[in-house]
Amino acid sequence: MEAKNKLSTQYSWWFDSHNKNNPRRSPWLQSTLAELDDKTKAMLKLVEEDADSFAQRAEMYYKKRPELISMVEDFYRAHRSLAERYDLVKADPGTRHSTPWTSSPVSFAKHRYEKLMCSTEKSYDSYSETYGPEESGESEVDDPEQDEEEEVQSKREMEEISSGVGNIEMTRLTEEIVRLKQENNEMTKLREEIEILKEENKIQMEQLMQKDEDKREAIRQLSVAVDMLKEDNVELRRKLAKDFPKKHNQSEFNRLKGMLWGKFFIGSPKSQASVVAL
Repeated sequence: MEAKNKLSTQYSWWFDSHNKNNPRRSPWLQSTLAELDDKTKAMLKLVEEDADSFAQRAEMYYKKRPELISMVEDFYRAHRSLAERYDLVKADPGTRHSTPWTSSPVSFAKHRYEKLMCSTEKSYDSYSETYGPEESGESEVDDPEQDEEEEVQSKREMEEISSGVGNIEMTRLTEEIVRLKQENNEMTKLREEIEILKEENKIQMEQLMQKDEDKREAIRQLSVAVDMLKEDNVELRRKLAKDFPKKHNQSEFNRLKGMLWGKFFIGSPKSQASVVAL
């Protein structure tokens, strides 16, 4: 009920175009109008459907467009059947006052639809109210040529409406493609910046590794020098204990020790620099 009220509010031109409860109408007319209502609802539902994403809209457009065209064809056949059925019951061809065109193509299509439906219903109702063939012939009716022209025009208008819906969807798709291209360009720039940062990080890591290697090499050299000094110290202690009297051992040992240390640090600038760096 809520959906029906919404449709009647949004498409008052459709719900107000005829009265379904008119007892003077024939069962065939009631059935035809009910079928037209169902097809109209289905077409409006297809036209108003929307989607959340670009992919869903594209899929809906390509899947639903043939279905909408098929419904338009069925709608046209139903309208043609109604016109041909009416043509069987009218006696003589009459004249019909034409309604001026509106300025908007969509409004014109809607106006033509209302005009054709209302005119057919009124003429058929007039015949159903016990008018004879002669009296029916005197009423305002369409001749066969005008009916055929109106059918062709109605089909052309339906095609224009369908084409207009397709153009609107194509415009939406084009805008979506432009937006995706912009996002893709931004993503490309971000990827380039990430690659630059990765390269800079790689260079810095290589520099840190080289510095660590230099430090480890300096530590190895200092360790070798310390081991050599320890060995020399042990050797000197052994010689001093063997060759000099005990009373001269301490003073001579201190003198030799100072000479040895001075010789090592003064004569090995590289080792001294390594010690200072540490």
